[in-house]
Amino acid sequence: MARGYSLEQDLKLLVNNPKYSDIEILCEDQRKLYGSRAILAARSEVFDGLLYNGMKESYENQIYFPTINSSIMEIILEYIYTGSIKGTLTEDNIVEVFSAADYFQLLNLQDF
Repeated sequence: MARGYSLEQDLKLLVNNPKYSDIEILCEDQRKLYGSRAILAARSEVFDGLLYNGMKESYENQIYFPTINSSIMEIILEYIYTGSIKGTLTEDNIVEVFSAADYFQLLNLQDF
């Protein structure tokens, strides 16, 4: 994918990319995903609270979400990074995505 084509496409290169991450996200199914603390915190009050307000996650390199499956978290990460979830929302995952969006206080994602 060529860089510089669009901001959304460039940011999509960062989604779940260990090269550009400083936090591991461990999900319900024990799969690791990768994120940037700054981006996560800028886009979600919940991540900001977890990563920058003195909670144990502030000092660790891993954060665990025991009730969120990695496939749902990937959609959440895509939305956080790009503001879009093109082609990833289905009848099979819509309830879980809505629930995760509610948990992370991503109100605009709940409107999709």
